[in-house]
Amino acid sequence: MAYNVNATWDKQARRISGSYLLDMYILNASRTGENYMYYVNAPQDVYGFKLDANGDLTALSQVYTGLPVKRGDISSNTNAEISGVDISIPNVDRSIEGIIQGNRYLRGCEVFVVTAFAQHLPSGSSATYVGSAADYNAVLKDLFYIDSVNSDENAVTFNCRSKFDINSIVLPARTFSRECAWAMDIGDGYLGSQCDPSSTISATTFPTCDGTLKQCEERNNKSRYGGFPSIPRSFILVS
Repeated sequence: MAYNVNATWDKQARRISGSYLLDMYILNASRTGENYMYYVNAPQDVYGFKLDANGDLTALSQVYTGLPVKRGDISSNTNAEISGVDISIPNVDRSIEGIIQGNRYLRGCEVFVVTAFAQHLPSGSSATYVGSAADYNAVLKDLFYIDSVNSDENAVTFNCRSKFDINSIVLPARTFSRECAWAMDIGDGYLGSQCDPSSTISATTFPTCDGTLKQCEERNNKSRYGGFPSIPRSFILVS
């Protein structure tokens, strides 16, 4: 996967010795706002950078809880496959279990995967500060969305995907399918403001609609069609 990195990262990456990498994870337990939970794959808590409301890292310091977090490789290929990753967080004290059960298993929530050199994390006097030359731009950051969750007494594993690869979840707009969204009662539905804003369709002649393009053509309303006929019938794409 290609990244745009700044000069600080590039210089550090070329060194054959020195600073080490840390994998950091930020889970947003809210679909509509910010309820960030910060974790780092480390034997102790570590100060990293805080996210703002837009999901961007800032210069503000934030404690990341140190846990033995495990994840798969993040990769891409030339086969048009969308990358994904599995992230496992220990569940020994059941704290993560309580969070997911109270929030619909966090399906559709954001997960940020941040890779940073320890040297460029925030600096300070306590042991939780491991940086010496802070630079919140000198990181690699990936954004995924939770598609499914598996949990047992040992760990909670989040199966994370790009938002375009999560079936039947509205993130953040609406589900894209072959059938017209307005006929599926999205918004104010058939004959509503999205379907027929000028009220040109006769509700007496056409009381219902099955959501196909042909139905729109019969009503001379093709320009307002809310579906995507080119999408294969066996898939639903989400945006």
